[in-house]
Amino acid sequence: MNLLIVESPTKAKHIQHFLGSDWQVKASLGHVRDLIRTGDASYVRPPDFRMNYEVTDDKHKDIVAGLKSAASRADGVYLATDPDREGEAIAWHLAQVLGIKASTALRVTYQEVTEAAVRRAVANPRNLNMTLVAAQETRRALDRMVGWEVSPPLSRSLNTKASAGRVQTPALRLIVERERAIRKFKSTTWYQVQAVMPGVNGAWRATWQDGMPDGEYFQDKAFADALAAALPSMPLAVTAAESKPARQAPPPPFTTSSLQMDASRALKIDAEQVMKLAQALFEKGMITYHRTDSPNLSQEGEALLRGEARRRNWPLSETPRRWKAKGDAQEAHEAIRPTDPSNLGAELDAQEKALYGLIWKRAMASQMADAVYQVTTATLDGGAFQSLAGGSRPAIFQAAGRVLTDQGWRRLYTESGDGEDGEEKDPEASNPVPSLTMGTTLTPERGEAIEKKTQPPKRFTQATLIAELERHGVGRPSTYAGIIKVLFARTYIEQKKQALVPTDLGERAIDALLPFHFCDVDYTRAVEETLDQIAQGQAKGRDLLAKAYADLRETLGAMPEGGASETAQAQPCPVEGCGGSARRLESRKKPGTHFWACSNREAHGLLQDADGQPGKPFEDRPAKAPEAQGPACPKCKQDTGRFSTSTGKPYYRCRKCSTAWWPDKGDAAALGEKWKAMGGKGKGNRLR
Repeated sequence: MNLLIVESPTKAKHIQHFLGSDWQVKASLGHVRDLIRTGDASYVRPPDFRMNYEVTDDKHKDIVAGLKSAASRADGVYLATDPDREGEAIAWHLAQVLGIKASTALRVTYQEVTEAAVRRAVANPRNLNMTLVAAQETRRALDRMVGWEVSPPLSRSLNTKASAGRVQTPALRLIVERERAIRKFKSTTWYQVQAVMPGVNGAWRATWQDGMPDGEYFQDKAFADALAAALPSMPLAVTAAESKPARQAPPPPFTTSSLQMDASRALKIDAEQVMKLAQALFEKGMITYHRTDSPNLSQEGEALLRGEARRRNWPLSETPRRWKAKGDAQEAHEAIRPTDPSNLGAELDAQEKALYGLIWKRAMASQMADAVYQVTTATLDGGAFQSLAGGSRPAIFQAAGRVLTDQGWRRLYTESGDGEDGEEKDPEASNPVPSLTMGTTLTPERGEAIEKKTQPPKRFTQATLIAELERHGVGRPSTYAGIIKVLFARTYIEQKKQALVPTDLGERAIDALLPFHFCDVDYTRAVEETLDQIAQGQAKGRDLLAKAYADLRETLGAMPEGGASETAQAQPCPVEGCGGSARRLESRKKPGTHFWACSNREAHGLLQDADGQPGKPFEDRPAKAPEAQGPACPKCKQDTGRFSTSTGKPYYRCRKCSTAWWPDKGDAAALGEKWKAMGGKGKGNRLR
């Protein structure tokens, strides 16, 4: 009798049916251990950054006892947790509590819960991947470090219980800054003129090219009205015309992030519910593993999908399609697809069936032939138009339209973004521009002067926030739903219809957390990239933890009792065009010395204190002139300058990247050790 340990009871029941009486399949219910939550040992701190674990709760104590009993009677124990970083860590924790050495553990993974895949996996077990485990442990340590070190001072700063999160904070910052950009926005009224032209297939429109530079809007209403009124009697000469076919390839099969985005829009459910449904479909053997960043299919997957399309007499692409993955994609698993495309999921409940249908259509469409359009464009010239109110401008109009001539993949699948927010995504498709001959003269039916207003940025929905997190490299696809869930749980955001809106607590939390490195999306992206390198054995978790802890202490050390002390209410930021709000904070290093932190950190850094009011950014202080030119910077190859500290000790600083060095001990005219301010906890750019 062999023991196979999976994560969920549903999967255990499904696999038990495959493997039969020679196997016992049990579930761990996810993580059986986590970091302890009480006492000094709950902190992750230098010098060794020790992580102390305990079984998570009484329920898992019973589970562990049952697994130990089953393992003692088993001929072999196979660890079959999910095939990702988190699953690898769960397998390692199971090995630890069961007394199995990592070097002898039997680890099995599969991309789909089908009999063939599971039997193939248990026939080919491997060792635990300890670099994946190291990456997960480091990620967990970072999250504990930020939460345990920063949440108490944050609560004191806000005078209410609050918590900081390593990844949730930059996500919240995106939402807060979008909301403040909306408040700051001032609408501009502008005018567009269209010539409405008669056509056999219906009227079509050509739009006046007002000649304004990019970013500027035509605001002369009198001229726009006059041009529109003159159009019925204005002959327009066709000076350019073209009609040609254009092909459109289908989107790739779903990745985790694109599934969350598309399904949340199409099915009107949140990202967490999408992931729960996808987990259920995976455990039932309906889809391949749903935590993936690869847009490509396995050869087996391609063959299954293309075979089903042939059976249905659907047009296929000449060869299987491939897509370029995003730059930080690991592509450990293939894209999400049905395990058996002939199965339409009749036995699923309504929500599962809706999501499965979306996955099925997208995967099938990915291998189908291009959609083909006939695209027609034209330029119409009415000469110079002189308005009676004054002013003359060329009356040049452009028209573009396209007609779907071969549906291809679009017979099966339409992306849910089409028509989102009531806007027409493809106005050219409803503009039946006919094929025109150059030199022909046309007369409009009428002209229309259309008043338009510039629109503020849109609030994030769950779908668009996921897209923004992915664009910035904040978090990973498998964590997006959890990030949003935590922001709701902390009452940092609320949802109005589909829009995510920060609460007052959320805004105040961001204002208080702005001085911390982890609040910055670029910093967080760099941490995520380092975690990926740790998973590949290219970096060490201890080094990342040491840097992250030093960065935390650098900010906490400037605050009384480790926290930010607000000594004034938030005030409008004085920096022109910023639009943020600034709060006054007191330095711990220099009691009685204050500075201001602005909510719009992307616009500028910390502000000087000007007699109790927010002053200029610190970087606006007059730059210190170098005493002499130094050697070239090894980082960006620019010249360095020689400067002196307040005690007269010389150092070199790059004029471009601001990195600084002490002189080489053996050669005063050469660069030596990098500047390490604050006893090794600072960075070169603190010399600015």
